[in-house]
Parts: sequence; structure tokens; C-alpha cells
Amino acid sequence: MAALSPDFERTPHPPDSFVDLSGPMTITTAHDDAGDAEALKRLERFGGLKLREELTKLFLQEAPERIASGHAALAAGDVAGIRTMAHALKSSAGQMGARRVQAICERIESAEPPQNFASALSELDTELSRYRSWLTTAFPRPESP
Repeated sequence: MAALSPDFERTPHPPDSFVDLSGPMTITTAHDDAGDAEALKRLERFGGLKLREELTKLFLQEAPERIASGHAALAAGDVAGIRTMAHALKSSAGQMGARRVQAICERIESAEPPQNFASALSELDTELSRYRSWLTTAFPRPESP
């Protein structure tokens, strides 16, 4: 848990900044373990909604292909190929706010053999699926008329 700043107790909080805990609630956070909404909002501020949507679509198309190339490299015994895949995916995952995908890629890229690459690639598959689900909750698509 993060430490509170020394000014926390002295910082005034307007009454409307508190959450009503008396009834049912849904918590939406900008950052959770599957994704970081702030990363996607940065993309949107930089290039607009269209850029964010295009990059999201591209990431969701290319990430599974990259992970599949990691599985193929593993089958061939190509550790360098696995690390190359992890390096490329790490960068795009970071830009897209897929923080756990990024963290797994960092682990694959920096760890010394022997490493259980099969397990790490399986984790990537799982975390990419979690990220995709998180996206549908954090950034729901408007319904078509």
C-alpha cells in the first residue's frame, strides 16, 4: 500500500469528493492490474479518439500474433526469438496501458536462462485476455443506432 503524503491530513477535501458507501456501488479505477486507463487517455489527448481506437485495434490484432511467434520460438528452442518477441510486445503494451503484459515481457526479456518460458508465454495469453476484457469495461463502445 502506498504511503500517504505528509500533507494528506492537512489537504481540504470538498464534501462531494467522498464516496457514498451506503448503497451498491461500482468502482472504476484509472489503473488496475489489467490495464491503465491513463495510458489510453494520453493517446487520446495526443491524437484524438480515432488514434486511440486505431492503436487499440492494431494492438489487439498484433499482440496475439507476437505471442504466437513466442510460442513458435519456444518450440524451436530459440531463446533469442522469445526475447525479441518480448521486447517488441513490451513497448506496445506499455503504450496501450497493458501493464501486466508489459511486466511479463520485461521478466522474459531480462531473466537469465533457465527460465520457464512456456509458463511465461501462457501468462501472456491469459493477461492479454484479461486486458481485452478490461478494455470493454473501461472503454465501452457506444451502441450503434
